[in-house]
Amino acid sequence: MPQLPTGSITLLFTDIEGSTRLLHQFGNRYAGVLRECRRLLRAAFQQANGVEVDTQGDSFFVVFERAADAVAAAVHAQRALFTAPWPDEAVVRVRMGMHTGEPQPTDEGYIGLDVHHAARIMSAAHGGQVLLSQETRDLVKADLPEGVGLRELGAYRLKDIAHPNHLFQLVIPGLPADFPPLTALSSQHPLRNIPSPTTSFIGREAEVAAISDLLRRDEVRLLTLIGTAGVGKTRLALQVVAQLGSFFSGGQCFVALDQVSSPDAVLPALAQSLNIQEEKERSLLEQVKAILREQAMLLILDNFEQVLPASLLITDLLAACPRLKVLVTSRVMLHLQAEHLFEVPSLPLPDSRLYEHLSAPATLSHYASVALFVQRASAVQPDFQLTRANAAAIARICVYLDGIPLAIELAAARVRHFSPQTLLARLEHGLAVLQAEAH
Repeated sequence: MPQLPTGSITLLFTDIEGSTRLLHQFGNRYAGVLRECRRLLRAAFQQANGVEVDTQGDSFFVVFERAADAVAAAVHAQRALFTAPWPDEAVVRVRMGMHTGEPQPTDEGYIGLDVHHAARIMSAAHGGQVLLSQETRDLVKADLPEGVGLRELGAYRLKDIAHPNHLFQLVIPGLPADFPPLTALSSQHPLRNIPSPTTSFIGREAEVAAISDLLRRDEVRLLTLIGTAGVGKTRLALQVVAQLGSFFSGGQCFVALDQVSSPDAVLPALAQSLNIQEEKERSLLEQVKAILREQAMLLILDNFEQVLPASLLITDLLAACPRLKVLVTSRVMLHLQAEHLFEVPSLPLPDSRLYEHLSAPATLSHYASVALFVQRASAVQPDFQLTRANAAAIARICVYLDGIPLAIELAAARVRHFSPQTLLARLEHGLAVLQAEAH
């Protein structure tokens, strides 16, 4: 094992595309083809001061102390491979990927996430294509070989790498520059960090349909669900997201702001939800924009009323990311130019004429407020039912609580201790009822 460089280095992985196909094509002659391919690659690496760490079959792992040397080696190697006289006019294409980091040297090579990062970038490439990470690109953008350019490909999620990666392609004069979409990526599985509701959704079919329709419209980039505390804005937003399914090809990102008290903490919370790791070279805002810029994504910002000064961040993101849409839940409007409003109403309530002279209790169950009470009561008391004896009291409780879902749920949870009739009496006498029980 040669002396391995330490500190910040650039790691280059290479691999022959379709080596099994070439083996079938050349048969016994494949050994000579592989030998010539290795010779050309090694010559390019050595000329650029590369250190060969590992070679397995048709793959190389080489490191460079300078990122510019890694790029020069890749350019030299691709040109040599492209012009080599391969037998039977065959095409031998090698895919390459590089990343700059500080892996830990050992007696057997390097270990660390940077090694896996570089290998995954190579796996995403096609034969003849050279991919660079953002870290490598930033080091070489002003130090490229003559005529060589960089093409920004956007942000991708590499296999087993938590955060998205902004990838770049070397454009080498005289060599193919147009390739199919990147491979070995999990971009076909967009980010979807939507929390799973712990309870079923009752009613509000019209609201779900209306909000979903608004978000599908091109002119609606920012939609705020506005309503009083406990009216169910968050639960409604989650149901809308479920209804939209895969409409947003770039995914759906949920950012919970209920524990965020400072507007300055909104951007870090968003970055965390996007699985972004802060870099030294770029600001956190630049990293977020890089991820969202090309994504047809729905961003859900929940409980925004306590961080209203951060609304300027939304304006900035919408301007920089043309395919982004933002769904906000808030007790107050944001007063942004792009904002569309949807006021979340309370649950429908039965008319007093229905429960004052009730003949069929099931009639009340068609009202979402009553249905919610009965379902939540059944969760804590499995044998609970809507009956002729308790129907009027349940209806009055829902009316007394103005159809606010959270208040109805808290009241329903108390049927373990009080009948609906007793609950109603306690509410009307101002006694404490709406308290969450300790667990």
